[in-house]
Amino acid sequence: MPYSRLRPVACAMAMMFALGACATDETSKSSFSGFLGDYSKLKPDPDFDGALRWANPNISLAGYSTFIVDPVVVQFTPADEGTALSPDELKELTDHFRSEAIAALSEKYSVVDEPGPGVLRMRAAITSVETTMPILNIHPAMKLSGLGLGGASMEAEAIDSVSGERIVAIVDSQQGNRMSIAAGLQTLGHAKQVMSYWVERAVENLEKVRNQQ
Repeated sequence: MPYSRLRPVACAMAMMFALGACATDETSKSSFSGFLGDYSKLKPDPDFDGALRWANPNISLAGYSTFIVDPVVVQFTPADEGTALSPDELKELTDHFRSEAIAALSEKYSVVDEPGPGVLRMRAAITSVETTMPILNIHPAMKLSGLGLGGASMEAEAIDSVSGERIVAIVDSQQGNRMSIAAGLQTLGHAKQVMSYWVERAVENLEKVRNQQ
């Protein structure tokens, strides 16, 4: 049965209003799900506290303008523990993550279903989910704390659709924030908010790399 992961209260308190990553134990070796297989080259991302990232030094993202977005999967980490999520809730999250990625990429690039030269395949797994506690997001006393915030963790990679060579890999864990009132009133609201943020960040990074060429 799938389970969501509950972070320590101390970590939640530290988040405040930021969409910052949780403490380093969130991306420790014991928290890897196995989705990416090889984690040996991952290093702390200097631009995003708590995230681990690797970029292929021999192949640039700038060479890709067409993408395949694989269905997002759920593959929780071995250390995962917490409250159960139903199959419908998990599908809601995976569908949201993928649809956000397709929509964001489609604004500037081509999204296709078949591999080919110059086509990058995007793969992602949700590796933990912390549900939002709406009652704590309503109470005024909780506004300056991280209590009640939900979030999620993920592992993702971009690979060449023909050769299968990995171009980029990332492991990250985020909590939501209270800027969106609607997200705080839905059990999966902050998890979805985090996934939308990941997509936004990925597209921004892609644009940054392409503009540097």
